[in-house]
Amino acid sequence: MFKYLSGFFLFLVTSLNVTAQPVASPKIKVLLLGSIHFTPSTQDVYKNKTVDVQDEKRQVQIKQMLTQLSRFSPNQICIEVPTQNQSKVDSQYHRYLNGQYKLGTHEVDQIAYPLAKQLGLPTLTCINYKGAFDPDPVNEYAKANNQEDIIASLEKFASSTIAGVVAVQQKQSISELYRFINSNDELTKNAAIYSDYLVRIGQGDKYPGTDLVAGWYNTNLHIYTNILRAIHPGDKAIMVLFGYGHIPILKHLFESNPKFEVVDVNDVLKE
Repeated sequence: MFKYLSGFFLFLVTSLNVTAQPVASPKIKVLLLGSIHFTPSTQDVYKNKTVDVQDEKRQVQIKQMLTQLSRFSPNQICIEVPTQNQSKVDSQYHRYLNGQYKLGTHEVDQIAYPLAKQLGLPTLTCINYKGAFDPDPVNEYAKANNQEDIIASLEKFASSTIAGVVAVQQKQSISELYRFINSNDELTKNAAIYSDYLVRIGQGDKYPGTDLVAGWYNTNLHIYTNILRAIHPGDKAIMVLFGYGHIPILKHLFESNPKFEVVDVNDVLKE
């Protein structure tokens, strides 16, 4: 009898140990929506064409994409605005909700604000970080050290890449454009500017290209940290609307974090 009792207690203890194991929290879904700038920045070396958001056809396309994005139902929408401008965005968004702010032509105004309103979100989350990125010393080094061929190859590659984006922009809908620029092929091309070309500029103990790329990674690590800091308890999904040149690094960081699940843009912007 004692043999059976000891076996029963062993089973009971084992069962208690199993049931006492902590239950893993569901992963937070992250939609990294890489974007072109509807009004190209003067700081960008390689630019797409301006998106005429006043065009009636474009407005219909934007609204169609907003409907697709709303199905993802994010708890937060993170935008490419410096964190120190949060109070300004809070005020502007509040005025927009009250019909006192006319949307501008920027992609944040055209996509993030209307989507946040549609979802009933109280505000948008500013996550941008302005890091240092000055390519001039790299170009000067290349010219002075017979590495101008790398710069020429980079110019040819980048020009061809942006020409492909412009071709899709001019012929396809807004959703199709966003599916294109967020495809693995296009994100890899964008990342190659840093990983294949810029890092090769330098010789011996000189690493001007690598140092420039390190600064780019540093900027994106800060942006990633700002997103992590913004996560609220109970958040199940967040959307990040950001220049698509940042997406390859941000995607790698989130895929390396077991608390998050990166959602494919094509799965959200499907017809």
